[in-house]
Amino acid sequence: MHRLVLVLGSLALACQLDDGFETTFAADFDTTSSMTTTTTWGTTWDTTTTWGTTAPTTGVETSSSTSTSTTSTTSTTSDTSTSSSSGTTGGQDVPPGSTIPVGDGDYFLLGANYPWLNYGGDFGSNNWGTYGVHTKQAEVGAHFDALQSHGLRVARWFVFTDGRAGISFSGDGNPTGLGEHVLEDMHEAVAIARARGIYLVPVLLDFHWMFWAQHNNGVQTGGRSDTLEDPAKRAALVEAAIVPLLQEFADEPAILAWEIMNEPEWSIADLPAASPDGGADAVPLADFYAFAATVSEAVHTHTSAYVTLGSASLKWYRVWTPEFASSHGLPPLGLDFYQTHYYPWMDGQQWNGDPELGTVQFSPTVQAYADLGLDRPMVVGEFIVSDQAAARLDVLRANGYAGAWPWSVTSVYSLDLVGLKMWADTHAALVGLPPL
Repeated sequence: MHRLVLVLGSLALACQLDDGFETTFAADFDTTSSMTTTTTWGTTWDTTTTWGTTAPTTGVETSSSTSTSTTSTTSTTSDTSTSSSSGTTGGQDVPPGSTIPVGDGDYFLLGANYPWLNYGGDFGSNNWGTYGVHTKQAEVGAHFDALQSHGLRVARWFVFTDGRAGISFSGDGNPTGLGEHVLEDMHEAVAIARARGIYLVPVLLDFHWMFWAQHNNGVQTGGRSDTLEDPAKRAALVEAAIVPLLQEFADEPAILAWEIMNEPEWSIADLPAASPDGGADAVPLADFYAFAATVSEAVHTHTSAYVTLGSASLKWYRVWTPEFASSHGLPPLGLDFYQTHYYPWMDGQQWNGDPELGTVQFSPTVQAYADLGLDRPMVVGEFIVSDQAAARLDVLRANGYAGAWPWSVTSVYSLDLVGLKMWADTHAALVGLPPL
């Protein structure tokens, strides 16, 4: 999900462009010989939007560009090449297929992107103020009531986003620990979710983490690429900030999975068919891989949860597989399930026999999961269901995907909650995750 930041005096508004991507995405429509267009799902997407809570209510985000896109411990260390988890996940290795083990059953993970009440401000505080979850229980609780009443059992929720809050840094940019109120806010988030039987997928970082730094009213947003590129700072980020958070919620059943980063492709310099955002201080793929593999191992070492990564598109699905890592001398990521995002710009786009990226149609409404040859299930972690939710979910389910989390409860694009509930009721045994 890409966001557009409009700066109006002292007010910053973050919004998603109606077509699901920003103008800098022109590079996504490659004209190489391996890419062709096809006709896909004929249903028109309703881009009705809901506004009001897409950006922090305090502080100023003064981006120089108006085109800044859019979350006691165990000692069972897991080999990152096999990614076995325990506890909430039942200790099962996750086989490929159209369901994911949770507890003693196998389920289609039906949920939604929360994805924040205030972008970057739900967990922790900063110079703009303290407005995390522990100060917003009633408002967040009402949103989770809506999820529960419409049969949505998973919520994807962004945590540290672009680094504006939640992690403390030394003067030279070295991560030194969790910020004030982070654990308090996460405990409140977990309590709200557990009370309603909803599983969480906290998204640790957003790709805006690797944008060029902006300084506004005493708060830095972005400017943290060095924490991935510098081995010492990378280790500090994981050990001083991420591991303490994981340890605090080591065996929390309401945390289904930890997501390493949302859509890192927009801030990586040297992907195959790379298309970094114009606002990104893009990092080398090897550095991102080193960070992601370390986080994945930490999740498996310190928690009973799964680990995933929010890939921006099926365009790059191969980049996160063990085969790609092996062929490029990179450490295996050990993801327990894959995740892809889907917006209308992907319709009609595909690779045909690309030497690195293979043959794939970018839309999961057309591309069958089985033909991807993956070693783990795949969830469609962002897409639009402003209308015809049941029909859209039928297509994704028929194509073999193991879950669907539409965008979103509080950000742009409305949800067809009636249609989602109808589908959930019809598939109650498939989506009814174990009680918390």
